[in-house]
Amino acid sequence: MRGIFLFVVMLMGMSAVAQYGGVDRSIGGPGQFQTKNKDKKSEFDFVQASTDKMAKELSLDDFQKAATKNIIQEYKEKVLSISAEEIPDTGKSEKMNLEKDKMEAKLKELLNKDQLAKFQALKDKMDKKKNSKKKTENSQEQDKN
Repeated sequence: MRGIFLFVVMLMGMSAVAQYGGVDRSIGGPGQFQTKNKDKKSEFDFVQASTDKMAKELSLDDFQKAATKNIIQEYKEKVLSISAEEIPDTGKSEKMNLEKDKMEAKLKELLNKDQLAKFQALKDKMDKKKNSKKKTENSQEQDKN
């Protein structure tokens, strides 16, 4: 009997503590970690960052830089539209790869011979990095199995 009484008292105590003042005391609640400088741009601009990198790496002139920015923006919009489609991921991946190939073809048309060589070297470097990352992920997956 005494055990039941203690149990009921504990339950009532917990419910009173949980409802104390109706305040949300959960960790990570809204406003927990506010940044002091809200003027900083919080989103990463993929188009601008890609354009800037290409301009630097390939020594693009102003016309090439503007055209490159438009091509990358168009590519980004197409990829976002493809990702919103309700098709299997493999279909999305194939469509995105097709759009990437189209984008690269358009970019290559803008470049001179030296820039093309630099572009191909950058592309090869990225592909090599991507493939080594896939190999690492695959070996980690096999280790788990």
